[in-house]
Amino acid sequence: MKQKKNCARIWLCVALVLCLISMVGSSLIQTGNHSIRIKKMYWESPAGALLSADLWIPANATAENKAPAVVTVEGWYNNKEMQDAYTLELARRGYVVLTLDLHGHGNSEALPQDRLYDGAVGVDGAVQMVASLPYVDTARIGVTGHSSGGTAANMAVALDNERETPLIACVLQQAGDWQDDTGGDHSGDYGTRSVGIIASEYDDFYFGTYDDAGNMLTTPKQFLETEGAQKFLNFNEDVSTFEGPAEGGKYYTRDFDGKTALRVIYRPTCIHPAVTFSSECVGYAIDFFEQTLGAPNALPAQDQIWPVKVAFTALGLVGFFLFMVGFAICLLDTEYFSALKAQDKVLAAPVKDGAGKLWFFGLMIVSMLFSGFSYIYCMRHVYSNTTKFFPQTASLTIGVWSLACGVFALILMVVYYFAYGRSHGFSASATGLCLPLKKLWRTIVLAILVIVCSYGIVFFADYFFQTDFRIWVFGIKVFGSDKVLIALRYLPFFLAFYVINSISVNCFNYNTIGGEVGNTLLEALANSFACMVIVAVQYGYFYATSRQFFGLTEGERILPIWLFTVIPILFGAAVISRILYKKTRNPYLAGFINAMFVTLFTCTNTFTTLSAGTLIATTF
Repeated sequence: MKQKKNCARIWLCVALVLCLISMVGSSLIQTGNHSIRIKKMYWESPAGALLSADLWIPANATAENKAPAVVTVEGWYNNKEMQDAYTLELARRGYVVLTLDLHGHGNSEALPQDRLYDGAVGVDGAVQMVASLPYVDTARIGVTGHSSGGTAANMAVALDNERETPLIACVLQQAGDWQDDTGGDHSGDYGTRSVGIIASEYDDFYFGTYDDAGNMLTTPKQFLETEGAQKFLNFNEDVSTFEGPAEGGKYYTRDFDGKTALRVIYRPTCIHPAVTFSSECVGYAIDFFEQTLGAPNALPAQDQIWPVKVAFTALGLVGFFLFMVGFAICLLDTEYFSALKAQDKVLAAPVKDGAGKLWFFGLMIVSMLFSGFSYIYCMRHVYSNTTKFFPQTASLTIGVWSLACGVFALILMVVYYFAYGRSHGFSASATGLCLPLKKLWRTIVLAILVIVCSYGIVFFADYFFQTDFRIWVFGIKVFGSDKVLIALRYLPFFLAFYVINSISVNCFNYNTIGGEVGNTLLEALANSFACMVIVAVQYGYFYATSRQFFGLTEGERILPIWLFTVIPILFGAAVISRILYKKTRNPYLAGFINAMFVTLFTCTNTFTTLSAGTLIATTF
């Protein structure tokens, strides 16, 4: 027993060491070994609401030696950390970089829906802020944004044109074009500015053309052949004067009173969200801003260290989850929580006949089918709707789907119990399904303590090292008290699923099929398999035909993208619940922990509005 205690403590120490290595390593990388200062900023935007941003200040930027600046902006359901690759590489090259949380994103204050686009969702305020800094050259300010962040930049250009002396010198669209989320066309607003577009051949949202009925006429792969692309490269002049064909990556230039402006369309082959996580696309940004603003510390485009930072922050993710599980196990050795420990070793239930195997695999297949089809249904009918009580459409959509899957799983377990389990030795008390109220209360307290302490590490990392734990779209970050209040509204949806899922995985399906490890992996795969199929079908079909399998609505096009985080969460939830169940014979502990984590994770990584209704902006 003592050896097992020591083992849990060793893993807990390993988790803390991994988190510390992650913090120190990512901090050293992003600051260039302390040659770049990073400041957290909060200020009142022209729209009268709080904006949040990180300001990256390289050592070369001084009042005597003013540096060019770039404002980076995340996509619609993201936060400013999603621009880390661009922000880091531009700051390394001597640009002052302000990376912004749009209104309603990250730690920026949300706006009512009828004022959502005031001040270009915050981009205009960010441009004014960076222009006010004494070490910024106001004649060399650029903006780059991903998806809706880029189209918000277009709105900022329109506002910038109203100034006597415009501030924005150039714009780089990351997976966006000259439109905005309300349908506005800003192609005529760019004027003498230099503008670039990263237009992937397999973009989920942009660069295709459609008829009035919504049928696709040209695919993103054919974008350069379209009139819109050629008109853009021709500085918004009639395409009849354009000397084609249009070429990807070629700089088209035009002189305006001695000033040379350029237009360029870059053509990577990644999908829409991968533009923020692509060395090729980051390289395009490096080249673009060197051409338009001039890099104070010019480095080759291929000289990129942001993947090293990603390796460190991903290491922190591993440490976070190891801590979450290890801390829970270690607390079981304390006097208060020791009552939750299993009194004897929890063994897999034997499956004695073919009928048992048929029930096991049959219900697994049925549940996977329901998971996949119900998710598609929710993305078609719940997606992009909010209420005053539920102000986050992503949390509501995934939450409703989770609730539906939980209820369906409960129905399957009831059917199994009465049709087969009760007559073949299934015991609710023996599996831990029946838990005394005293133990239930301690289970809740333990789960809350685990989540609070686990996120305490994240807040420690943010406060002392200005970093968090993430890889691509999967990020565990700090949040304000407003997100806690929002998360409490969605918590019942996720509690229903993850508690019932833990009961299903452990009380009903922890058996000898597949062996000790194989059974756990089967359950983890069953949790996430339908989501894997949806992603595989969408992008397999997309790359084979240049058209999307799911693509009739915005909700359909975004449905595989949201699964990039859902898949590892569902897979990991089964593994975590099995580990804790074997220590406690208590399916509720892991259910509570998983539900609270997923709720916080979901509600802190999406967009919030203050008004009810259907959202206009639905791009990723």
